[in-house]
Amino acid sequence: MRKLVLLMVSFLLFVTGTVMAQYGPVGFVNVNEGINGITGGMGGKIVRVNTREDLARYAADPAPYIIIVEGRMEGNGLNRKKDIIEVGSNKTIVGVKGAELAGIGLDIKGKENIIIRNLIIHHADPDGIAARSSHHIWVDHCDVYSEDEPVKEDWDGLVDLTVGSSYLTVSYCYIHDHHKACLLNSGTMHYDDNGKNRATYHHNAFMRTDQRNPRIGYGLGHVFSNYYQTIGSYAIGVHTQAQVVSEQNYFDKTVNHPFENLYAHSVDEASCGFIIDRNSYFGGALSPMFKYQPTGANFRPETWYDYDFALTSPKEVAGLYPNQVGPVEGLEYEPILWPGNGATDVQCHVKPQFSSVEGMTKAEVFMGTDPNKLRLTKIDKVTLAPATTYYWYVKAYTKKGSRVSPIYRFTTAAEKAAKPYPANGERSAKLRIAVNPQSKTLPMNLSWSPAASVTRYQVYLATTEKGLENAMVGTTEQTTFNPGTLLYGQKYFWRVDAVKPNGTVVKGDVWCFESPACYIREGRTEMEHLARSAYAYLERNDGNTRFKGYKASNDTVTVGEVGPGAMSGIWQGKEGSYRISVTFYDEASGQAWMGLSVNDELVDSWRGERTEGLKTHQLPEAVYLKPGDQVRVDFYTHRRMRCRIDCMDVVK
Repeated sequence: MRKLVLLMVSFLLFVTGTVMAQYGPVGFVNVNEGINGITGGMGGKIVRVNTREDLARYAADPAPYIIIVEGRMEGNGLNRKKDIIEVGSNKTIVGVKGAELAGIGLDIKGKENIIIRNLIIHHADPDGIAARSSHHIWVDHCDVYSEDEPVKEDWDGLVDLTVGSSYLTVSYCYIHDHHKACLLNSGTMHYDDNGKNRATYHHNAFMRTDQRNPRIGYGLGHVFSNYYQTIGSYAIGVHTQAQVVSEQNYFDKTVNHPFENLYAHSVDEASCGFIIDRNSYFGGALSPMFKYQPTGANFRPETWYDYDFALTSPKEVAGLYPNQVGPVEGLEYEPILWPGNGATDVQCHVKPQFSSVEGMTKAEVFMGTDPNKLRLTKIDKVTLAPATTYYWYVKAYTKKGSRVSPIYRFTTAAEKAAKPYPANGERSAKLRIAVNPQSKTLPMNLSWSPAASVTRYQVYLATTEKGLENAMVGTTEQTTFNPGTLLYGQKYFWRVDAVKPNGTVVKGDVWCFESPACYIREGRTEMEHLARSAYAYLERNDGNTRFKGYKASNDTVTVGEVGPGAMSGIWQGKEGSYRISVTFYDEASGQAWMGLSVNDELVDSWRGERTEGLKTHQLPEAVYLKPGDQVRVDFYTHRRMRCRIDCMDVVK
């Protein structure tokens, strides 16, 4: 089936005699969160620009625009001075082949729904394309570079997606001749990045770059079918709990290290990132750090979007450069379709849409559920069925001839809620989450992907499957629900029923999850032996100089970085009153908040003293404990510091 579809795409791409884009938007950029995937300037006016002034004016305008760029524009980056054009939301910026921004960068700050295609961008100061606090951005078929001089550190990034940016795709770009190429994070100790930094990189050629191809921290990265050649330091870098899937990439023998864990020396450190590889080609040796990730990432891209149709074997990937990456002829005439290619959980009530192209006189839509039998379809008459994959393309007619999009596919939502979080059968669910950098952790949310055409959901939660029938805990119009504090060591069963507009209830599947019990007894309890939630990780502290010479009681502490964390245990001692003390490592760089709760009631809280060294906080009053009580130590950090908690002592 995939080969037949590819043959059809190949035929369609050459209708006009020019090579056009292969797949359209694929990956995280299609995820429906915040907005319904990527549309760019769809529905807006089409304008052509050939001056820097016009490009800047239309790019920053709050209205949607499809901006066609032609010719060469020069800026002060060529003179090593900052020069950027600000890009607003709902824009498509696409170049005629050869369109060039020399010494001009594109800057995106706090914006959304932006498509940048078919441009040559080079010697931009500080970055070629930079996004901060933005989401749903697609960078495609661009040629981005900067370095042509011996001082490599002179230039910053080529495509840097930072400060909490998310739902991004970088595809078919030629990224080359640079030192630090592509960021997906803001470095360490940036709370803004927590729960963000979700991006897909596919079918790019990274050549003659030293590092950051990309570098990913905190978030989720899917890097597939890319070509790597002459990489001086490392290709894909990870850090700070990032989860990365590398898949069917081609790493030439000239790649020094395909993977690198940037700031960690073992998996038991907050700065460790995780990466797995599926079926890539390695011309040289694997990175030494790869041995620290025997299980690697547990993130599954296929739960977010479909992409198997776009996977290319490493052998085929080796042929990407030079003809299939970077700007191509005629791309400005390609219609962009919505929903995006590989989008899932699409609601049945939506009407597919497509962007106009310059000079379009009419357009024909071909659609169906069999990619070999697509029929001429009136788009406004389409009725979508649940749990169905649709294939479609658009043929746009202009006075210069017809232009055909790639074949897109999308899958509609099922009748039932699906894709639960925690995942069905999860045995180590994190029962606490961080919602604010300067507050303690809160009970986690249950979440699921949307069902088709519903007005609300009924949520059921019980400790036995049989008990679910009479255990509705609430209703919601959202796809998340907070059940309140849940217990460690308890298995939970839950179900989400979808309520249709006519009142019909579609009963959901039964899911289950649990989190193992960790016990606190009289005497000393090491924090690393408790259940960790949110941003609480392990770190070995055995007295070496890296940690200023202090030695943890068991050579390990629980460490928090740029956000709240919690360690929880169940009291397994006798009922009675106890004196409790908590030992932590205090940092002069900031003043961490710490607190101890019993059964979700805060008993005492304290702060660090902004002095270096091991400290012990004695709770001022005795604490009454009963067997089965849940005892929790929360923390959050201050001023970009780390909070290290060593142990807890409980004495009669």
